Amino acid sequence: MNLIADIGGTNARLALAGADGPDLSTLRSYRNADFASFDAVLTRYLADLSPPFLTAMVVAVAGPVKGTRARLTNRDWHFHDATLAERFGIEKVRLINDLTALGHAATRLDPAALTPLVTAEAPADQQALVVGIGTGFNVSPVIPDGPRITCPSVEAGHVSLPGSVLRQITAHAPQVGDPYPTVEDLFSGRGFQDFLARVTGDNTADAADLLVRYGTPGAKAASAAIDLYAQLIGLLLRDLTLAHLATGGLYLAGGVARGILSSPAAQHCEAILRQPSRFYDRQPPAWIITDDAAALIGCAGVAAQL
Repeated sequence: MNLIADIGGTNARLALAGADGPDLSTLRSYRNADFASFDAVLTRYLADLSPPFLTAMVVAVAGPVKGTRARLTNRDWHFHDATLAERFGIEKVRLINDLTALGHAATRLDPAALTPLVTAEAPADQQALVVGIGTGFNVSPVIPDGPRITCPSVEAGHVSLPGSVLRQITAHAPQVGDPYPTVEDLFSGRGFQDFLARVTGDNTADAADLLVRYGTPGAKAASAAIDLYAQLIGLLLRDLTLAHLATGGLYLAGGVARGILSSPAAQHCEAILRQPSRFYDRQPPAWIITDDAAALIGCAGVAAQL
């Protein structure tokens, strides 16, 4: 039996997993604010479930993972695989980034866990890409190798913003200027908020509220700005598809991606993605990951490969 954990900025979700994946009857969610550390959360979970002997544990962390250590971005929680293994008597412990967990989950997800953005054929043996646009930005390449999946670590958020995105902003919203030196500066929660403020001239409106009011008579300027932002996402995704040869498809995650691409503005992103490319002869499919247990599914996949 394996233990899997998805440690987000607000909640910690833990479950047990076997060869068939997570046993969702064992899923428990805890508020991070109620605990001083991940060790305290794990102690509570083990007391609640009293599981049998654990062979392995895989922990997905919403923060940087460097080798055998990890850190939660918005809380002073630190993780060390050898310390966890010794303290809790678990033979194998692996720490991964939460987006990497989604990479391991992507091709294992049930269709009900995905909302199609671009419908197209998806060869199972070709590379795919998870793109996370939320609090920050990054991607997880998904490289299949028979029954195994490899998700190499990359840093895509701090590279320079693509020229295609800058040209689209200059052409359709020159008042924005050029304040986004990196991809994450624009494609993230704070970037989306800043972009809407610059396009509409309203520094007080909340991005989440504007998404809710999208298409209403009182939000015409904001709706147009959201449409443009959806186009910018499409341009970015086209570049990422080529850079990572993601002919197996794109899997989109994160609050910003889910919010915009689950709204009518998604049609503007889809239109960009469907434009012909001289580099690949068919449009790869694209989906929005909607299953909150997706990271745990990825953790279970990693645990099965240990």
